Amino acid sequence: MKNILTVCLIMLFCHSNFSQSEEFGLWLGTSFYLGDLNPSPNKNFHKNINPALGIIYKRNHRNLRYSYRLHFMYGKVEAYDFQSEDPWQQNRSLNFQTTILELGAIIEVNFVKYKVGEMNKLNQTPFLFFGLAGYNFKPKGLYNDSWYDLQALSTEGQETSLNTTKKYKLNQLAIPIGIGYKVNVSKNLSFAFEAGARLLFTDYLDDVSKKYVDPGVLAEEAGILSPILADKSNNQVGDRNVGHERGNSELKDWYFFSGLTFTYTFNKKSECEQRFMRK
Repeated sequence: MKNILTVCLIMLFCHSNFSQSEEFGLWLGTSFYLGDLNPSPNKNFHKNINPALGIIYKRNHRNLRYSYRLHFMYGKVEAYDFQSEDPWQQNRSLNFQTTILELGAIIEVNFVKYKVGEMNKLNQTPFLFFGLAGYNFKPKGLYNDSWYDLQALSTEGQETSLNTTKKYKLNQLAIPIGIGYKVNVSKNLSFAFEAGARLLFTDYLDDVSKKYVDPGVLAEEAGILSPILADKSNNQVGDRNVGHERGNSELKDWYFFSGLTFTYTFNKKSECEQRFMRK
C-alpha cells in the first residue's frame, strides 16, 4: 500500500514535468507540381518528378497524440507543354521551372498514441499533418537553350499600361496538408513516410494564369524578351492571340513534397521520470 501511494504521489508531482521528446532529422523525397502546364496528374504523374531534401526539428507532445515540427525543404518543379496529350497545350508550347525553398511550422496528429523510443507498444502510427509555410520561388522560361526570369518580364503585362496589376510576389504563404506513417526502428531512431500537398494562394507558380496581351506594347514597356517568352504558340488564333486565354485563372497552382524522414532523439528521461520508472 505504501509503495502504491508513493507511486501515485510521484505521478501526481511529475505529471506536468515529464519532458517532451525532441527529434532532429533529415527528409529525403521528391517534388511535383500541378497547375496550368500540368493540369492532369493522372496522365503526367511520372513526368518531371524531381529530388527534394530537407531538415526537420520535432517536439512530441507528452499526451502522445501530437507532434510539433519545424522544417526547411528544398525542391524543384517544372513542366513542359510539349509533353501534354492535349493539342491546345501542345500548340501553346510554354514551359517553366523553379526551385522552391520552404520553411514550415507543422502539427502532426497521430491516429493512435505514439512514443519515441518505445519498441513494443506505442511504437508506430499513421498520422495526419497540417500547418503554415512560407516559400520562395522564381519561375524561369526556356528560350534558345537559356533560362530567363519570367516574373521580371511581366509576361501578362503586369505593371505596364496593359495591366496595372502589380507583379506577383516571389515570397508567399502556403498551407501544407498530408498524411504519413511513422515507426521507431531503435531507442533513438525513428522512420516515417509522408505525402503532402501545398495549398497555394497564387496561380503564378508557373507564371501562367490569365490572357495574352499585346506583344508590341509588351516589348516596348517590358523588354524585347517579354513577348517572346509570353507567347510561344505554334499557331495563332487569327492573326494573333491577344485577348485569348493563356491559362486558367480560376484554379490555383499546387506543389507537392513526398518522401522519407529519418529522425534521431537525443533526449534522456528526466530525473522525475527515472524515479517513476524505478518505482
